[in-house]
Amino acid sequence: MVRRKSGFTMIETTLAMAFISVLMLLVAILIMQISSIYTKTLTLQSVNNAGSSIIEDMKRSINASLMVMDNSKCSAVQDAYKNTCKEDKAYLYIYQQYETNMLRDDRKSLPTSGVFCTGYYTYIWNSGYVLFNPSATPYRAKIVYSYNGGGKTISDFRLVRFLDINGKACEGKVSNTYSPSTGADNVWYNLGAVADEPAELLDNSEVQLSLYDMKIFRPATHPLSGQAYYAGTFILGTGQGDLDIRANGDFCKSPPQGHVTEFDYCAINKFNFAAQAIGEDND
Repeated sequence: MVRRKSGFTMIETTLAMAFISVLMLLVAILIMQISSIYTKTLTLQSVNNAGSSIIEDMKRSINASLMVMDNSKCSAVQDAYKNTCKEDKAYLYIYQQYETNMLRDDRKSLPTSGVFCTGYYTYIWNSGYVLFNPSATPYRAKIVYSYNGGGKTISDFRLVRFLDINGKACEGKVSNTYSPSTGADNVWYNLGAVADEPAELLDNSEVQLSLYDMKIFRPATHPLSGQAYYAGTFILGTGQGDLDIRANGDFCKSPPQGHVTEFDYCAINKFNFAAQAIGEDND
């Protein structure tokens, strides 16, 4: 008597293997999607954390600055702009941002660099448009200073802060010496001898954060106390994903294709802040 052993036929085996293959493929796709979402979440969290840190840092600097705007600072600017400086209560003295229309084919103006002098600490930044575009290197602002007897020049900074009680970095910068039509770069900040080197507030992390725009509004002064109130806004984003703040809708230009692409490391957020100057009056 012949014993027959039960088993799977070729058709059944083939169907089972096909089912397992499809199941594994679906699991792999699911894992890729979860990984992409996780990476995107961490990237956005990095932007938000860095933005909050910048706000707290600027608030501390503004709190320690003088209560009222000092028009006497206008004597340090170029003669052609002294009257303008006095009329706007030295607003142009404390904040300037430079732009150019030479970085894009459509000739839209893009922020390149800027400076904000609080009267205590000063902030200077290069935008993401000039930091992550090799052809835009000549458009970066440069800082020249001396530390411990040695001269230094830096241009690869993102956002630096340094002690600048007299606002030396803003002297002579009221006029826009940057020429967008020719691409001539004359945005230099000569700090002279400094007690401490400029501190970078945006580290060179994996997501490569940088400012893409910074606006400091004209300070308002309380009519009774004389205290100055500052408000500002800035856009912080990553260096990956071909980010464009002037785009309509999709700020991240790199398409979300493949497994953990640059799109997953692309994030942008806009931050607003307000602060009150409570330092000693300068009258």
